[in-house]
Amino acid sequence: MQVTKSLDYAVRSLTFMGNAPVTKHSMREISERQYIPLNYLAKIMRRLVKKGIVKSSVGPDGGYTLRKSPHEISLRDIYEAIEGEIRMIDCMEKDSICRLHEKCPQLPVWDRVQMSMIKLLEETTLEDLLKDSGATKFN
Repeated sequence: MQVTKSLDYAVRSLTFMGNAPVTKHSMREISERQYIPLNYLAKIMRRLVKKGIVKSSVGPDGGYTLRKSPHEISLRDIYEAIEGEIRMIDCMEKDSICRLHEKCPQLPVWDRVQMSMIKLLEETTLEDLLKDSGATKFN
């Protein structure tokens, strides 16, 4: 498995914002400080706003702020905002059933991997990332 560039950029942006969660951050500031192309960041921020992780305000004092505190934002929230529903392989999609589903020897393994990944992403918050990086803890 590989983390996509979009997910990496989203986590980097949110970690940067989490260091000062009530401060408004301009897209240009985030882009420059996190080395993320501005056009790419705009797409990511739209997804994060749409999923309620970030709020945006327009105008001269506008910018982006976290909608929730860092301890309320899980990596699963971020993943699903950027990538959509977590699934290891196509046959695990809710609305599709593979013809081999009943006798598939690999399905139980991928299911366990997926469940473990979901659990880890749910249990890991933005605050955990801030603590691990040595940043100040915000309640």
